[in-house]
Amino acid sequence: MLDASITAGAELTVTSVSLSFGGHRVLKEVSMDFRPGQVTGLIGPNGAGKTSLFNCLTGLYRPQQGTIALGGEPLERLPPAQRARVGLSRSFQHVALCPELDVVENVMFGRARLGRSGWADAFLPLPAGRAEVEESRAAAMEVLRRLDLAAYAETTPAGLPPGTQRLVEIARAIVSRPRVLLLDEPAAGLNPAETRQLMAVLRGLVSPDLMIVVVEHDMDLIMQLCHRIHVLNFGQRIATGTPEEIRADPEVIRVYLGDSDD
Repeated sequence: MLDASITAGAELTVTSVSLSFGGHRVLKEVSMDFRPGQVTGLIGPNGAGKTSLFNCLTGLYRPQQGTIALGGEPLERLPPAQRARVGLSRSFQHVALCPELDVVENVMFGRARLGRSGWADAFLPLPAGRAEVEESRAAAMEVLRRLDLAAYAETTPAGLPPGTQRLVEIARAIVSRPRVLLLDEPAAGLNPAETRQLMAVLRGLVSPDLMIVVVEHDMDLIMQLCHRIHVLNFGQRIATGTPEEIRADPEVIRVYLGDSDD
């Protein structure tokens, strides 16, 4: 269960977050928010701090200053597993599916944070474990059908094209019904047709109780998909706005648009 103290539809807020490594400051008092019912892009040139901020959101990095909160509840002291339990779910730039498991089993792993039975129950033929496995499989199949992936349920990931593997990873990320879906370069390695399919799937996921955050260097995807965009440069937020506002922002044009992302 998600933390009942966090209201459904709550915002994820970043306030004055700073992060340093070995004296090098990679984030400098960054403040921004992410809203339910929206896809928010996080963009910027090489070394802007996008991945560092993403890792702060998911708990891989702990900032030296500032706060990160979901619905007003601070997250910065929670490790990644605990953040998953309050509703943060992440995909990675490089698809990380287990090659020995079929698609439905990979997606079932996304429900691990919702597990109620113990380790022994899950792996031994005990009633509680069997019931939980059946429940997880049913939930995984429901998500696969929603993403039009049910035909691949018993296929191993290695036999799937990159775009389909990416969608399976997203299925795994949403099977636990997260409040925040964090996507790290979801279009990496995809061809134009696969990217269009990805955008269609992400549009279909938009709902009042879910916020989607995308780090991506495919500007066509960002501009077509996102409701709002935050722009980082040298660890500082330099702009926030709609795609139209970001396209027209002179500072964003000067430091980023038209250049390569990291």
